[in-house]
Amino acid sequence: MWRAILIDDEEIALDVMDIMLTEVGGVEVVGRFQLVAEALERCGVLQPDLIFLDIEMPGVGGLEAAGALAACCPDAEIIFVTAHDQYAIDAFDTAAIGYLLKPVAKDKLVKTLSRYADRQAKRQIRSGDSMDGNALSAASPAAGLERQAEDKQRLSLKVLGSMELYAPDGRLLTWRTKKTKELFALLWHHRSRPVYKYAILEYLWPDDSAERGQKLLHTSLYYLRSLFKAEGYDGFVKYGDERYWIDSSAIRGDLEELLGGLDQGNATMEIRELLQLYGGDYLEMEHYEWANAYRMELRSVMMSFMTASLDQAAHEYRSLLLWKLIELEPSRLSYYDLLADCLNQAGDQDGVFRVRAMMEQMELKGE
Repeated sequence: MWRAILIDDEEIALDVMDIMLTEVGGVEVVGRFQLVAEALERCGVLQPDLIFLDIEMPGVGGLEAAGALAACCPDAEIIFVTAHDQYAIDAFDTAAIGYLLKPVAKDKLVKTLSRYADRQAKRQIRSGDSMDGNALSAASPAAGLERQAEDKQRLSLKVLGSMELYAPDGRLLTWRTKKTKELFALLWHHRSRPVYKYAILEYLWPDDSAERGQKLLHTSLYYLRSLFKAEGYDGFVKYGDERYWIDSSAIRGDLEELLGGLDQGNATMEIRELLQLYGGDYLEMEHYEWANAYRMELRSVMMSFMTASLDQAAHEYRSLLLWKLIELEPSRLSYYDLLADCLNQAGDQDGVFRVRAMMEQMELKGE
């Protein structure tokens, strides 16, 4: 059984995580702390396998505390817990195994624990210990629940570039109105975190009166619920305490796949797939103003990943990275020079000519 400590300044958040870990099984909570300083005092003695760490903490925040906790418990894996998905980007710069968004969905917790089990299994294999199938299954108390979640058919969502939602049988779902589509996008953007009704009205109908805005909201909610009910997802949109949220576990998306790939490191074998996943910026074709901040943040992370991968990537992947960098930043002339050199080394003179012509056109535009 794995040993875990929980660090969160909210007592109720500690209770919820404690209960969920008990329900999943295989994890013993050996410590609960509302202050990072208290956790640091006890961490060395408790020697946990897992540390569930809230990012927004009074005093020393979770991101700053991660290094100190890792020094105290070098064998422990850190799992960030946050109410704000923008912190997930910062989490990539740490050694954390992953992050969970509040309110934490059980299937996401299961997947994170299964990822930890996979890492443990790989470490045992590298150390020379053999594991049969039964032993591997036993090493992952969450494996059974994850298989159940994977067996359940889910909708497929594309948000990198244009937003497209597909039924399990591959059908492209259509929206009754543009505002119905944007309402779904806004709720999905917040995943399972509730969004206040008045915030939705401000985002989607800022120029309408309160009375008209609420009528439009109720109409859009009706269309949205009807769409998902017709696909067998009754109760997809939830409401309570003047707030709305959705059951995000019913959807698998290209964004989560991309973030998961980036979280796994810069393995060359993953580069082609990651570049294909990033078919465009986050909700790029939808032009939702409320998505602008995250769109730019994700683009920055992707650009950093690609430029960092250039030096260690194999030759063919290096050219793919440079083509993508030019696509995203066509005015950066240094990328053209690097790509021309790369193609020249591969003997692709036609490619070199094409890149030089593109560069000349870009130089003319800059004059």
